[in-house]
Amino acid sequence: MKSCAGSPLAQLDCPTQWAGTPMVLSCQAVKDHSPNLYPEERALLDRCAARRVNTFSTGRRCAHTVLQELGVAPAPLLRNPDGSVVWPTGVIGSVSHTDDWAVAVGAESGQGPGSAKAMGVDLELITELSPKVLAMVATPSERDEITGDGQQPWQATALFSLKESLYKCLRPSFGQFIHFHDVQISLTGTAYPTVSIRNEALAVHCESKDLELRLSVTLDHVFSMVWWRYSS
Repeated sequence: MKSCAGSPLAQLDCPTQWAGTPMVLSCQAVKDHSPNLYPEERALLDRCAARRVNTFSTGRRCAHTVLQELGVAPAPLLRNPDGSVVWPTGVIGSVSHTDDWAVAVGAESGQGPGSAKAMGVDLELITELSPKVLAMVATPSERDEITGDGQQPWQATALFSLKESLYKCLRPSFGQFIHFHDVQISLTGTAYPTVSIRNEALAVHCESKDLELRLSVTLDHVFSMVWWRYSS
């Protein structure tokens, strides 16, 4: 794992075989890395504000670091219509950022039972969700779990982050928008949350048992990752 000192991933216990295939994580502090982008990548930033330039270019820097660690030939990383990264053939991965940190995860796409066929990652600054936003994000069961006695104040952010990671993992192959209430997550106060799929079409596309969720929390950030395994 390539990570700057003090990053949200600095203390993350991340076995390289988490996803059933060797994976690489990279985390970097956000700043302007646009001079190091490929021309095709810089073209995606036309007329973007400075903050967007910084977060995008740092995310791409992390992604290029991942490819280097995987031994993949360097190449521009462009963007799909849904905003996700176009990874090289044979690589799966995901990128996320806050205003202060960016993170990328990647791995060679596996084929055998238990190996990963898609990944999603999300990094969030811990904030308090308003009742209106919480109602939009959480099912009644999820709200009961994260607002009960003894629950941690970061659990609402963790729930949001996990659903963002699930979206990034499944949206490209599903081909349809995935709503917050289409999935229901339990054990958001642990490193190993679980998910059940409530959307019938999405459940046909991907079985809940084939999804692995991970969660890490620091003083200021929540980091989540989801990967979709080939069925055993």
